[in-house]
Amino acid sequence: MCIEKRSEKYEAIVHAAKSLFWKHGIRRVTMEEICEVAGVSKRYLIEDMFESGIKAYKEIYHSDISYEEKVKKLLDLKMSNTHEMSQELLDDIYKYQDEELYETIETIKKRMIRIYLDDIREAQKIGAIRNDIKAEFMLYFLNNLTEMLTDKRLVGIYPNPEQMIAEVMNFFFYGIMPRKNRKQ
Repeated sequence: MCIEKRSEKYEAIVHAAKSLFWKHGIRRVTMEEICEVAGVSKRYLIEDMFESGIKAYKEIYHSDISYEEKVKKLLDLKMSNTHEMSQELLDDIYKYQDEELYETIETIKKRMIRIYLDDIREAQKIGAIRNDIKAEFMLYFLNNLTEMLTDKRLVGIYPNPEQMIAEVMNFFFYGIMPRKNRKQ
């Protein structure tokens, strides 16, 4: 999508949200209402949110720094993106109450999975990630993070979603690092 169109749509979304919030208050405005006033689909809004995350991921992953530094930066990115996420938002995203939202997220997830699997295999080839663990297993683990993020037993262990996500991501990333790079 071209920058001018994204900019116009972005401005329309911000304007719609402001006008609706001022008129009805923040708690009484739905995503559907904002999209309707802005003249964009809910699918566009969701895709745009995820696309910015994918772009940031790719910029870090393809940067000219060590793999360990990439992992640290990716964890920082994940933390900054989840800093103010509530459990309600995670439930909305991952429990798919809405068919359009479900289809949009499933499409994005499939694309992200391909990107991650390719990157895992590349990292294994260069020795940055253990190659004695199947890339498909790592991908399976990543795929099941969604269930972990909505598991009430796991959620109950942490005071907020940010800490839970940090722990899960640290376990995943640092648990797959080659033994020679692990800090004791």
